[in-house]
Amino acid sequence: MFWTHLIPGTRRGEDAEGLRNNVGVHELSRGVMFLASAINILARDLGFLQSAETDAASLGNGEPIPLMSYGFIEYVSGLSLEGFACLELGGGRSTQFWAKRMARVLTLETNADLARRLGTDKPANLEVTHVEEGRLAEAAGQFGLFDAVIIDAAANRVSCARTALKILKPGGFIVLDNSDWHPNAARVLRDGDLIQVDFHDFRPAHHYRCATSLFLHREFRPRPRAGRLPLPPIGGKTPTEPNRGDMP
Repeated sequence: MFWTHLIPGTRRGEDAEGLRNNVGVHELSRGVMFLASAINILARDLGFLQSAETDAASLGNGEPIPLMSYGFIEYVSGLSLEGFACLELGGGRSTQFWAKRMARVLTLETNADLARRLGTDKPANLEVTHVEEGRLAEAAGQFGLFDAVIIDAAANRVSCARTALKILKPGGFIVLDNSDWHPNAARVLRDGDLIQVDFHDFRPAHHYRCATSLFLHREFRPRPRAGRLPLPPIGGKTPTEPNRGDMP
């Protein structure tokens, strides 16, 4: 379906009444038309509707994604992370997402059944281990250093944040999901001299907006995955002509 602005009396040769009688034309205010377009991008292109109905987070093209803010997902999707080693505290659909992008992923999951499912038919660069909730932060510090630490576990995230600071390599980053619910964990990471970037947005299969926060080591340097940053946004507008204001 395509949207257009049709003005009565133009070269199309129809007056207002004629347009109203056309079953293929719907009369909408400019604001409602823009709202309908925004809903279409969220529901179809970002996969919100399908994710809610299947309870499985994915983009409109079917790609599995974390249950995290759409803006954050689009940002990290544009980064080149091929050489990264990642420790994921709390697995799920996100596990496939990170394993597809990084050289090595170790997932520590507190739910034994989920850990077992994630460990079935896994790629060679992924390792999944079940850890009791009360031992997660301690266990996280026993596997060496990592370029990326993802904190999204059913455990005390303040303790996880303290451990994450100790095992983060220079130039890496830490992700704290649901950071709006965990301000104390966010403060620990911020006080660890990391740069905090908050992504407030909708997320798959949730009817309210949330925050996912990225904490960057001060030596972090973003490398484009596809030759440019940022990537064109999902549902964005692609210029039909060269951008003269961006000529080198």
